[in-house]
Amino acid sequence: MSAGCGRLENRLHHTLMNDNPRLTFDFDPHEPRSGCVCVHHLRQDLVSALLPILRVSVVETESPTGEQLPDVVGHYHVLEDGLRFTPYFPFEPGVRYRATFDPRPLGGPGPSDKLVLEFSPPKEPSILPPEVTHIFPSSNLLPENLLRFYVCFSNSMQRGRAEAGMSLLNANKEPVPDALYRAPVELWDRSMRYLTVLLDPGRLKRGVGPNRELGPPLKSGQIYTLAVRPGMTDIYGSQLPETVYKRFRVTYPSRERIAIEQWKIIPPDANTRQPLTLIFPAPLDWALLSHTITVTLPNGQAADGQIVIDRCEKRWSFTPASPWAAGPCAVRVGSDLEDVCGNTVIAAFDRPLRSATDLAGEVKSRSIPFCPV
Repeated sequence: MSAGCGRLENRLHHTLMNDNPRLTFDFDPHEPRSGCVCVHHLRQDLVSALLPILRVSVVETESPTGEQLPDVVGHYHVLEDGLRFTPYFPFEPGVRYRATFDPRPLGGPGPSDKLVLEFSPPKEPSILPPEVTHIFPSSNLLPENLLRFYVCFSNSMQRGRAEAGMSLLNANKEPVPDALYRAPVELWDRSMRYLTVLLDPGRLKRGVGPNRELGPPLKSGQIYTLAVRPGMTDIYGSQLPETVYKRFRVTYPSRERIAIEQWKIIPPDANTRQPLTLIFPAPLDWALLSHTITVTLPNGQAADGQIVIDRCEKRWSFTPASPWAAGPCAVRVGSDLEDVCGNTVIAAFDRPLRSATDLAGEVKSRSIPFCPV
């Protein structure tokens, strides 16, 4: 948690053996949805036993005692002198929550009072209404077996509005039925700014029921439009001011693995901060490109630096934080890298079931050597 974190505190006034536990809600004021609940200043011998006795619930007026409140689901991280609870889905601004820390079931020496903290992440008015900043893939020519879109917003958005706010239209501006996959839980990243929109995978994979009955969601040679409508609302209650459209033409499907041997690599000069550049013959997945390709230095350590993805996701550039040292380096490509159709460096998305031996090979990364000179 950064030094600038806001903090709401409920201090335990009972002191025992110099312990003074504190129950806090911590958050970064620049990222209101980053909050977590922490217990601080605990004896080390108590920390490992705390998981069952720290609860976070939604406050409801009809349940004033808190006994029937729904628990918030999350994960725990043991600190040096306490415990941190981070929810799987971010705390919603404006919603009241109750955290309870009850050490009494532990028995023995130590803090014996139950701590209760009610808190609400700040809900501040947004300076600007939300905007769609990008839609990926960014090309206007997309393959028939396209797997997903990424819709990027300027503000953190509300969950539960994507089904009504997103639609795929044909050339006559009519909705294409059953083209987009309606996930049980919307596929947002943790910041709630990046939404993954899948086309129905059952219609993409040949030979399965939906594909046999309906065919693929997209047809080669046709023109489609992805529409993002004003029903999409940010966490401050502001809606998109207008519908955003991404128009594209569909080309032939791509059903081959990613051919790393066809990549072009442009190495940098030694003792400079020139970018290392990779150029791909076909667009790759925008989100996966940012973390599945890494660079190792002559000493074997991973290089720090900045990644830029452009040219419709067909170029990846890495600028190091420090000048390149002369010597053998390598680009490491994770096995989970995909293209826009879900094809990986191991095999195509639309392929038969694999054996255990084949699956074991998928965990291996690939390496491309280069040498700054």
